[in-house]
Amino acid sequence: MDKHIPGWLNESFLATALQGEEKEENKISLVDYAVEPATSLGSNYSSYLFRVRVVHTLKDSNQNSTTCLIVKVPITEGFFKEMSQLVDYFGREPIMYGNRLPIMFNKINHEFGPKSFHCPIKNVLVLEDLKAAGYVVGDKIKQLDYPHCEMVMKTLAKFHATSVACYQDDEKFLEGICSENFFIDGALPFKLFTEGFMKHYSDALDDLGVDDRFKEIFHSRVGRLWESGVAACKPKKRGLNVLNHGDVWSNNMMFKYDSCGNVVDVKFFDYQRTRFGSPVLDLIYFLWTSGNSEVMESRQKELYCVYRETLNSTLELLDCEERLSEEELQQDLESNTDWALIVMCFIVTFTVAEPESALDMEAMSSKNVENDNNRNQIQRVLNGNLMKTLAPRLARNYQQWVNSMGQ
Repeated sequence: MDKHIPGWLNESFLATALQGEEKEENKISLVDYAVEPATSLGSNYSSYLFRVRVVHTLKDSNQNSTTCLIVKVPITEGFFKEMSQLVDYFGREPIMYGNRLPIMFNKINHEFGPKSFHCPIKNVLVLEDLKAAGYVVGDKIKQLDYPHCEMVMKTLAKFHATSVACYQDDEKFLEGICSENFFIDGALPFKLFTEGFMKHYSDALDDLGVDDRFKEIFHSRVGRLWESGVAACKPKKRGLNVLNHGDVWSNNMMFKYDSCGNVVDVKFFDYQRTRFGSPVLDLIYFLWTSGNSEVMESRQKELYCVYRETLNSTLELLDCEERLSEEELQQDLESNTDWALIVMCFIVTFTVAEPESALDMEAMSSKNVENDNNRNQIQRVLNGNLMKTLAPRLARNYQQWVNSMGQ
């Protein structure tokens, strides 16, 4: 059995999860269950994920039923231990799954993520296994083509619009899920961690094969990127703010296809980075981590148009007065070019890690991110085949993008 599978993940726990919070005598009897790791190294840094197949019977029935679950257990050592001492990093996701996503479903009749089951252990999640329903995780190596990106942008637009409507119904909707939990004023450990990472990225620029113009851009901005991240992640004083997913990239979503292979649905998971702010934060994060070369080179504007049209039509459907104008969207994009740089240099370093070079976040902290062992870990990621292919392309895309905005 995998060394990370906790001892409490047993028959009693699973029966309780399937039974729910009802106090009457047990309705569920387990016949058998099997547990296995659900992800490879480099696919999820903040949690251990286990795929569980449970065979059970219902009360007064001899017929077996099978339920497939994902059990998500937070990592509480290393950097995430530091995070948990400063913010309730793992506390918002149970709120999202247990309360806010059902509220959003009731508002718009759209499921934005997997269903959740009762869990008696704090900050542990028991979720529907979408794989059993025919959903497939996005491919972080090939990245996402236009049809996949279009589906994500439309779904993000509905998610954002529904959050506006739910907040309009009840201002308490955002409680516990809207505050920033990384780019925070005065959060020295997070600042040191980010700046340590950026130093490693800076040291690797020559080996990554990016051109001199991008190096100039990076070096002119790197000293202010932490402050730019803090500013970006605050709600706008004027204009449209929405509940952002916060960590929307290809491995945090699953797609469903019709019999012809056309994508027909997407669902998001990993809701522990939600924040209240400009919708552009999610849009930039998604495209710069997940869009393929065609999307990034020639179809970004098209996708932003799809997003804005879907957002505004959904806001109208939900009887909300708010709208996102083309001018406001463009202004938000222009004011968040540093956010895109943070995503492509900092976040992408995590997302592209291959199993053999995945970072050990239990052994890494803000205090030691620049020591020899962790420097070597990060350099392995930066020297990986995928990063050496992706970094020069993203650098070209970034130069093209900022030039188009006159920066």
